[in-house]
Amino acid sequence: MPVVAVVNQKGGVGKTSLATNLGSALGRDDPVLLLDSDPQRSASGWFALAPDGHLQLTGQGAEEGTLTRQVRAAVAEYQWVVIDCPPGITRINAEAIRASDVVLIPCKPRVWDVWACQDIVDAVKLRQSTNRGRPGAAFVISMGRPRTRFSQQIGAALGELGLPILQGRTTEREAYALAAGEGTSVLDGRDRVAIEEINGICQEVKEMCDGILV
Repeated sequence: MPVVAVVNQKGGVGKTSLATNLGSALGRDDPVLLLDSDPQRSASGWFALAPDGHLQLTGQGAEEGTLTRQVRAAVAEYQWVVIDCPPGITRINAEAIRASDVVLIPCKPRVWDVWACQDIVDAVKLRQSTNRGRPGAAFVISMGRPRTRFSQQIGAALGELGLPILQGRTTEREAYALAAGEGTSVLDGRDRVAIEEINGICQEVKEMCDGILV
């Protein structure tokens, strides 16, 4: 059962949007537990709006000290766990990193957002250094504007931090805001670009978890 944590010390970078849409994409084929460890509970609010029986997706809140137990308990019932983490370098984020097989770090294509990733990257690398290179980790460029100069250059800037970057990325599209307000995902809408973005990220995450899936 792969566990995917969506984490960044900076707020407003699209963590919850990525977690809910990725969870929805995975939930089309397999049962998924979405753990909301952010005190703002945005993912929980999103899940509360979801239509009854929508996908194989279950949402739960998670607190410091309970997250690891919830992940362990999920093995019998779920094929995936996706953790929406709070901003900051917090104990629950450290717990999520320890419990995860994959850490996704969403980053907006702005120079100060790149700079703000350093501490979370250091935390991931520290865990990898003591756990045989696990969890796997990658940046996800999020909420970008493809035609802007830095959106085209951000790969080089993030590359200096020493973690890979997913080919899939998200862009600023109304479809994400609409899905957030309806408890659905962009996969339920008609925006083909947004659908391709999330499907692409989902496929790369599955490839990162090759050998864990059963």
